[in-house]
Amino acid sequence: MRLVNVESLKTKLGMEGKEVIGYLELLEACESMGVARSLDEAIAFARVLDEAGVVLLFRDKVYLHPDKVVDLVRRAVPLALTPEDDPIRDELKRLQEKKEEIDVLAHKQVRRILWTGLGLAVVQVGLFFRLTFWEFSWDVMEPIAFFTTTTGIVIGYAYFLFTSRDPTYQDLMKRLFLSRQRKLFKKHNFDVGRLKELHKKCKTPLDASASIRNRVGLELELDDALHKD
Repeated sequence: MRLVNVESLKTKLGMEGKEVIGYLELLEACESMGVARSLDEAIAFARVLDEAGVVLLFRDKVYLHPDKVVDLVRRAVPLALTPEDDPIRDELKRLQEKKEEIDVLAHKQVRRILWTGLGLAVVQVGLFFRLTFWEFSWDVMEPIAFFTTTTGIVIGYAYFLFTSRDPTYQDLMKRLFLSRQRKLFKKHNFDVGRLKELHKKCKTPLDASASIRNRVGLELELDDALHKD
């Protein structure tokens, strides 16, 4: 009969739709349903329910769905507290390694573009030098050099208007890197959103900035890869 009363107690507590009740309310329910004959028996029975995992006692509250509490705690704990064989840990590690490979590849492509720009600049200086002292004279080359320099200034000003950033070499390198990075993400079907989601779920810092800074010397955040300028 007492076992039947226990089932009735669980049914009553579940049918009320409550997630949390007071400890005294549980004791009163135990006595009213006939599960316990006295307050001491009700206290002992509540302890048994807690140890059996039927409810969760915490301070003066009784959580009627311990599985939900465990799930919330599991989501909130840092990655360091999760088991070594947790699939989320393995997935996060795999995505981080793949992203680092893409970052290095993007940086190599950017460096190749920048070295090409340096080569073109050297060729231009050499061409102007040749035209000034061999083919023509300074009187002919002076306006050409002036307009070439002015064109560079106009391009830098237009860069500032379109990007709202100073036309610095560091900023140009950052924009080139993000452009190549996004293209490689798309090419390799890399899910940046999933990586950020796992970082939030595992409560780990977004160390993408440190990783990129150490490898390629750029100050970037993971969010930069998610949004286009």
